[in-house]
Amino acid sequence: MHALTDCLYVISSALLPPVVVALLVMLSWTLWLSGGFVRELLERHRVTAQLAAGLAAAGRGEPAEAVLNQLRLAQSGLPMRFSRPARSACGDDRALANVLTDLEHDIAASIARHSFITRVGPMLGLMGTLIPLGPALTGLANGNMQTMASNLVVAFTTTVIGVLISGLAYGMALARRTWYARDFSDLETLCQKLAVQRQ
Repeated sequence: MHALTDCLYVISSALLPPVVVALLVMLSWTLWLSGGFVRELLERHRVTAQLAAGLAAAGRGEPAEAVLNQLRLAQSGLPMRFSRPARSACGDDRALANVLTDLEHDIAASIARHSFITRVGPMLGLMGTLIPLGPALTGLANGNMQTMASNLVVAFTTTVIGVLISGLAYGMALARRTWYARDFSDLETLCQKLAVQRQ
């Protein structure tokens, strides 16, 4: 029995460096996504304004090219991502529907990245918390307070980093899900207006 528990102890101890590295990678990834989120937040007003302008142009019966030009002026966000492939699909309702479908898949993939980080971050943080507790308790039993203290620092630090990663990713996912749902709905309405014009 002791051999089995010793084996488990060795395995769990060996997992600590990969867990710490994975947490650092996740933190770097989250900070990189945060940079894009801040840029998107700063440009949100212009994106919303150009999307409204595109809807208004479609409502007035302007040509599809003029409507897409309004969307291109956003220079970011879903309107820009839609207008690029939609230029070659202006006269084809099915092609425009395919562009919308591809955009919907891109949105789902973007949100999935945030969901992955939201779930995996706390898992890694919990692993980074529990693994050093064994050596910390061993140090406490042997009267080695320095070993216990250093292991507890690692344990609490990994917990904080894991929760930080999850919180940032969850907040970005929530905001982007709201933005993209509204913008995608407006783009669907715009495509419907363009389709009515061609009938």
